[in-house]
Amino acid sequence: MDNKAEKSNVGYTLFKSTGVQHEFPHIDLEKQQAIGIVKYKEKTYLTVLIDLKTDTVQVQGDVEDLGDLSMDRDSYIDMFKHQARFFIENNIANPKEYYDDFLED
Repeated sequence: MDNKAEKSNVGYTLFKSTGVQHEFPHIDLEKQQAIGIVKYKEKTYLTVLIDLKTDTVQVQGDVEDLGDLSMDRDSYIDMFKHQARFFIENNIANPKEYYDDFLED
């Protein structure tokens, strides 16, 4: 019989908000355009304009100053592109309202 204590594989992780927010202040279903922004303490660090009709993305700003608080710039751009496509293909003009309704069900 082995007297060594076995290491536990059980644990937990606490997730704490960094305060960095991403949102879509504007979605135009007709033009198939969306604007995604990254904010921290009321300052906008990154603005991404996604145009699904022309398959183009315009980017202003950077998240570099946020350091380890945020994802990297390319990750935000990819996330905004995927979310914009989902919102527009599903005729969701107000993502906040959509998620609020989704959570109520």
